[in-house]
Amino acid sequence: MLADFYPPIIGGVERHVQSLATELCQRGHQVAVFTTGHPAPVKDEQGVKVYRQESIFQKTPLSNTGAKKKWLPPARDWLLTRKLARIIERESPDIIHAHGWLLYSALPLKKKNKIPIVTTLHGYGSICPRWTLFRKNSVCDQPSLKNCFQCMKEYSGIIKPPIAYYFIKANKKRLKSVDKFVAVSSFVREAHIKHLRLDAEDIITIPNFYRPDNPAKEADNLPDDFILFVGALALHKGVDTLIKAYGKVKTPTRLLLIGYRQPYYQCEIAGNISVMEDAPRSTVMQAISKCRFAVFPSLWPDPAPTVTYEAMSQKRAVIASDIGGFKDIVANGKTGILVPPGDSDRLSQAISGLLQNPETAQKMGGRGYERFVKNYTPDIVVPRLIELYQSLI
Repeated sequence: MLADFYPPIIGGVERHVQSLATELCQRGHQVAVFTTGHPAPVKDEQGVKVYRQESIFQKTPLSNTGAKKKWLPPARDWLLTRKLARIIERESPDIIHAHGWLLYSALPLKKKNKIPIVTTLHGYGSICPRWTLFRKNSVCDQPSLKNCFQCMKEYSGIIKPPIAYYFIKANKKRLKSVDKFVAVSSFVREAHIKHLRLDAEDIITIPNFYRPDNPAKEADNLPDDFILFVGALALHKGVDTLIKAYGKVKTPTRLLLIGYRQPYYQCEIAGNISVMEDAPRSTVMQAISKCRFAVFPSLWPDPAPTVTYEAMSQKRAVIASDIGGFKDIVANGKTGILVPPGDSDRLSQAISGLLQNPETAQKMGGRGYERFVKNYTPDIVVPRLIELYQSLI
């Protein structure tokens, strides 16, 4: 496994790679993970070997911003390639599965070692320097130097955007060396076919998975009656749209926002709305299990929002934007309701409808759980990946 970052650094991709590696080990496979970070001895974590190597770029002041995730550009790093060559010689892997921009440091070794390479498209990093394919509150269909620079400079300064854009453009031909791409949703697959002009047969859709965890510890700071949002408290997550929509609903039911704030964004919180920042995992899961229903009004095409699986695993109906991975996960009218992104009127109507018809919300939650069990558990998804590995080996 190749992962740009790995726990203790936590994020959606990091958690997925760790879960996949662990699931494979439990099924009798030997797994090693190569990731960035300060060099350290090989350490076994639940049977998974973890190798860490800080890249050349991450050693520079440009990347040293004080954040745990030191920026890694979408480019080959000779230090990472050299370290990976030694790991390949030591481990003799049958297959390499990449989950980010570390792929570009592995491709130069493919011809010599003749090892199949699979890469999962967790987002839009092969197309968009920000991974989001999102600009000016809508899907970006024209990645260009000018557009990418304007989009990224607010978050990354003026040096990183042109570097990232240049390497993404330069690496498009190198992606032809990948044996198979795994898209985490249909939207991600279609976006890569469109922008990279890859052969449709080379990209298959296999969703992420989630193993339910039911924390035993009760959270004592949750409201008695509430609607729930979980995610970054940011514009692209549709927080403004949700607050505006909720303001149009006449209800004593509270709106609870659980997440973390972005330094470049401030939302106006008033009325019957509560915010919990940096809540522990146990509190989040307790909130999901106790809420009326969950609302995820993203503006950006969220590739495969794990929080949706979490809500479905707790038999909760979901209201979400009709965009990105939500279109695959939520069966509109059956397990939840899909609304146009950014449409506060439609979102308000959906919220009112489920509040006024709790039996409908309960039935949707039950059907959502059935859909989750049939499609998004490790026992369903991991065998599909193993089958893919075996076909390429």
